[in-house]
Amino acid sequence: MLKKPSRKAPVIGYVLVASIGLTACSTKVPYERPTFGFADSYTSTMANPPAQLHDDAWWTAFGDQTLDALVTLALADNIDLAIARERVIEAQATVQILSPQASATPSGALTHEREPDGSTQTRTELQLGFSWLFDPYGARQQQREAAQAHAEAADAEVDAARLLLILNITNAYIDLRYNQHLLQLRRQQLRSRQQTAALTKRLFDRNAAIRIDVVRTDALVAETQALIPELTTAVASRKHAIATLTGRTPNQLEISLDKSAHQPRLGKPVNTGIPSDLVRNRPDIRIAERQYSAAVSEIGIAKADLYPRLALQGTISLANTNTADGIQSVFGPSITFPSLPSSSTRAVVAARHSQARQAHSEWKSTVLIALEEVETALAEYRNRASSVQAAQRSARLYREVFDLTRDLVERDGATIRELIATEEDISNADIVLAQNLRWLARSFITLNISLGTGSTAVPNRTTDEITPGSEHKNE
Repeated sequence: MLKKPSRKAPVIGYVLVASIGLTACSTKVPYERPTFGFADSYTSTMANPPAQLHDDAWWTAFGDQTLDALVTLALADNIDLAIARERVIEAQATVQILSPQASATPSGALTHEREPDGSTQTRTELQLGFSWLFDPYGARQQQREAAQAHAEAADAEVDAARLLLILNITNAYIDLRYNQHLLQLRRQQLRSRQQTAALTKRLFDRNAAIRIDVVRTDALVAETQALIPELTTAVASRKHAIATLTGRTPNQLEISLDKSAHQPRLGKPVNTGIPSDLVRNRPDIRIAERQYSAAVSEIGIAKADLYPRLALQGTISLANTNTADGIQSVFGPSITFPSLPSSSTRAVVAARHSQARQAHSEWKSTVLIALEEVETALAEYRNRASSVQAAQRSARLYREVFDLTRDLVERDGATIRELIATEEDISNADIVLAQNLRWLARSFITLNISLGTGSTAVPNRTTDEITPGSEHKNE
């Protein structure tokens, strides 16, 4: 039978343990969520009630089913968004990686030995090792809080990635429809100029026009033809970008981008809420706040290194051989003192304090930039809306002038040059209107993104509802 050793802790051990217990104090730095002196409303709007905007599917305001389907596909299958989700899983796993305060490690071994004299011996050994780390300064808790803050920041980064994805795909769709509409306008312009060229030739044959008018109208036809290939390329480029954002190659996109190729127009006003809503709606502000929280926890972790560490460790072993068996146990405290001199450790604490102050300043800077972006986006959105109204009226009036001028040319009441001039005016007016519609849509998108609207929104439809066989399937 193996003898079970007995160990008595030295008196000095008790003295050290008692000393640590008497001097123990938490190094935790109290954390308070940062605050900002927000106004009640944005300067360019009337006072609004508070609003939860992060789950609002604002892109549905365009009333465009194709756009809704594209956003659904992108949110489901975009690669960058999938990477951001994986980073959340990694960050959450990091929290679990932190070793527990108490742990036990079982082990076992079986050996069979043969001696030179031919005798054999079988030995069986089972062992249980355990440790318990005292944490009177709260260092481990603060490590967990810092890791949890980083995990929550990673979760907010998913919302930021989702918001960026929605921004990119809606802008790409608006640009696609703009270029498609511009291509239609250029083709209409080409037909109109071809008709004008034919009319000029008839008038020239009747000696009612001069050669220079014929050449000029033919030149305008050639000029318009030269503009079409560039627009065709722009349309293809936007289609390819949209496919990539949905995680597909261009030939795999299940949704037709050629049907209903009209420029999207808004169907409801913008809900801006109030400035303080930005704190919960904008993911970048939430990321900055969580990073600040982690930085505060890091201060306490660094301060804990200034004090001794105490752990209780031990093993219990059960051994069995051909000749004997028994239980052996070892148990006792261990103390780790901080390195001397402690100037480097104190410098680390000072650095952590500085990092926390930097994180707080970065949070304030993020809030200020957010307010600036919202105010600028609001001003641009309102101005774009006014520009669209003026452009619509201009296009309507120039089209009326063009029709009147064409009638006068037929009755010899106006010249070809006047007809060409009015034709140019209506073409330019249509293009200006298309540009303003595009910029109005983009300013609406920018405003919603700057408000943090839709960062956690989940579309109602699933990808199964927009796969081949739906109304959007390519034919």
